[in-house]
Amino acid sequence: MTADRAIVTSTKNPIVQRFRAAAAGDAPDVMAAEGVRLVAEALDAKLRVREAAVSPRCTDAPLRARLQAAAASFVECSDEVLAALSALETPQGVAVILQRPTADESALLRGPGAPLVVVAAGIRDPGNLGALLRTAEAAGSSGVLTMRGGADPFRDKAVRGSMGSVFRLPVRHGLDTAAIVAFAKTHRLQIVVGDGTGKQRYTAVDFRRPTLLVVGAEAAGVPDELRAAADACVHVPLRAPVESLNVAVAAGVLLYEALRQRS
Repeated sequence: MTADRAIVTSTKNPIVQRFRAAAAGDAPDVMAAEGVRLVAEALDAKLRVREAAVSPRCTDAPLRARLQAAAASFVECSDEVLAALSALETPQGVAVILQRPTADESALLRGPGAPLVVVAAGIRDPGNLGALLRTAEAAGSSGVLTMRGGADPFRDKAVRGSMGSVFRLPVRHGLDTAAIVAFAKTHRLQIVVGDGTGKQRYTAVDFRRPTLLVVGAEAAGVPDELRAAADACVHVPLRAPVESLNVAVAAGVLLYEALRQRS
């Protein structure tokens, strides 16, 4: 693909607003990624690059060449413009607007073994959600569903927190409780809720079965409707005076127990 070439030196150029909107999740169907490593991860994942902005601060010649070949629009800009469109305190000189990846139901269930789909219920902190996505991919989850009212997994902070996992792991965003329960029933997934008040120890569940694992934010927890629909509600034992774990940490304990059972 032959990319458009332009040099941007004004921070009032429309490119600044386009990148800011993509980073904030205000532009449908797209998302932003910044930094040498994250942009390279996006290219490796074969995501469509709608726009690339590169400043002199980026000295990675191979990455520049890859972006020139892949991006629909490749823009050379000053470091000042890159800083204006960036959400980072210390920009690395490269940012991209990407087509958001899409995942149908079959993609969420695909994998070498029984499906293990993670549900992020009401997780509003994008950094925590990003860490959860990273943990889910590392532990072999087949996909992630996020519930309406929670953080957008395609916003900049969640994308950075996932360290590229959101590029590869099938993710669907913004489902309600009824849709989550219907998904589990349609695909015959047991619903396992991880919650501090769960009656069963997390090791007591048979994670070898096709599973929908639901985890919620520390404060709000999992919605009552999902708890009522669950086949099992489990807890991770904690020593006093600790009362709760970060959601990504708790999910990691549960997911690695699933991995242990499935190995």
